[in-house]
Amino acid sequence: MESGDGVELLLDVGLDRRVTGSAEVEIGTGDGAWSRRQVLLLRHSPSPQAIDRAVAALRPHVDGLLFVVARAGRALHRAAERDHRVAYAAVDDAVVHFQGVVHRAGSQRPAGVAHPGRTSWARLAMLRLFALSPVEPLSQSELARRLGMSHVAIGKQLPLPEELVARTPDGWQVVDRAGCWDRFMSQYPGPRGLTTYWAATGDLAAQLERIEQVARPAVSGDLAADLYAPWRRPSRVVAYVVDQPALEEHGFATVRSAEATVELCTPKDPTILTMSREWPATRSGTPRRYADPLIAAWDLRRSPGGDVFEAVDQLRARALRESLWA
Repeated sequence: MESGDGVELLLDVGLDRRVTGSAEVEIGTGDGAWSRRQVLLLRHSPSPQAIDRAVAALRPHVDGLLFVVARAGRALHRAAERDHRVAYAAVDDAVVHFQGVVHRAGSQRPAGVAHPGRTSWARLAMLRLFALSPVEPLSQSELARRLGMSHVAIGKQLPLPEELVARTPDGWQVVDRAGCWDRFMSQYPGPRGLTTYWAATGDLAAQLERIEQVARPAVSGDLAADLYAPWRRPSRVVAYVVDQPALEEHGFATVRSAEATVELCTPKDPTILTMSREWPATRSGTPRRYADPLIAAWDLRRSPGGDVFEAVDQLRARALRESLWA
């Protein structure tokens, strides 16, 4: 279960929503106004004390909270009844409680596994960096610079497993690039954050160019793989953005994920945008930003189609054989 499951449930129950950040969403109140909510993904329904602490810690610019849980407990239900600053989306129950009103979806969703625990984005980013980096050693300061993180944050995650990366007098040197790739792909939990889904007419390249008029996305998935190691015809735009653009003004409609031609994520993983790179100009003359090959491969693996795994294998082989990213 992800935060996005709860946000998508808002649409299922008939509520308008627009994502404004990696942990914030605005919910339509039905009178043309919007209520900005801080999104909290929890493994279990919160206790009364936890709810009180979350309300007390509300950010100044938000109107309330949206708890995303598998099932809502009695304390959360009572809090939502009593205090309209508290709302929840219970994914397994397909229920949203917002401003004192219970909204139900037409059908139940399948249960998912919650995994909102702490994630070491620095450690996972280092695996990506070593899988893609040249053979010369990298100092701790250079690792921090390339990942856009502090020297201290990098130091807390070193050393990596010695069968993958070795410490030398000149810094940290990759031993097994393929092992770093495979370790990342098996451990990465996804970018987290919040995702919006859109559909529009026109081919994917044209849709992406319209998005680039109002945002500066880092392209991933099918389209990035098509740049790095062409193998299959792209079927969806997957991209990462700092802020969610208002695409309705550019011919896009909000849809469910299964119907989307565009998937835009404001990631909780801070390294995705930092490690993205610009590539040669598009037809409009503007350089295009792409996520690194490992993030592209992770997103590609989620794409529909029988040739996805072959495409991932092609991307992996080429990324380990050639310098696709610098």
